[in-house]
Amino acid sequence: MNKNKKITIIILIVVFVIVIGAVSAYILIERDVAKRANFNSKTEDISSNPVDTISNGNNEHFFYGKVVEAETTYIIVEPNENEEIRKSSDKISIKIGESNDVMYMVGTNVKITYDGTVMESYPAQVEAIKIELKSAENIEMRFDNKNSIESHKVYTILDKSETDKYDYSIYGYDGNVNIRIDDKDYSLKEALVEDKITMEEIITKANQDEKDGKIKADMYKDGGSIEYHYENYTIIKCHTIDGNRDVYIGNKNLRLTDVV
Repeated sequence: MNKNKKITIIILIVVFVIVIGAVSAYILIERDVAKRANFNSKTEDISSNPVDTISNGNNEHFFYGKVVEAETTYIIVEPNENEEIRKSSDKISIKIGESNDVMYMVGTNVKITYDGTVMESYPAQVEAIKIELKSAENIEMRFDNKNSIESHKVYTILDKSETDKYDYSIYGYDGNVNIRIDDKDYSLKEALVEDKITMEEIITKANQDEKDGKIKADMYKDGGSIEYHYENYTIIKCHTIDGNRDVYIGNKNLRLTDVV
């Protein structure tokens, strides 16, 4: 074989290798483009048409649920049965950040406000805009002064021995205590036992009502007990030096000295 033929063969081999490499690269690029297009399509579907259709009108979505797992940097929430987001997942993971100073206990009812995007892992994930200790939008305590407890002004609504949810007892005083939650009426005990609401949420609402100027509140120098004075009833949250954390709900004239 002469020199010119050798050179020609070498050139053909080099060209063949280049062509094969180019074709392989083209195939890989096309596959990558197809994967990206498919991924972007799914992402656009999630963000532009989120599974949760409840919006507050500011491109924010929300749902209610219960904390089923709580760590320092995240919580996992089980959405309520009637929430649309359950069509995506029965568990939603939410980052809370190490600097968060709120303790979300397992069993706590929360309202999660987010931007509408649901990352479809398991548990699914959302980026929370706001996390609130809240079971419903509309909560109204209803106090009936007609006392059905004949011999005692103070009676037990829920004793701490009846549940592992509270390390304190909840009492009524000189009247019946009911609560309306999203236009449905319950006795307070029924609402607490069935997790329709928590006592912490009721106290949180009372604190907010005081900050908003809707009610007046008085704090005692006994360790921090507080009276919340509504128009026709009073809530007392004990916080004494000796460890009393009980709650009393009674008529508008109720004072701490009447029960402690």
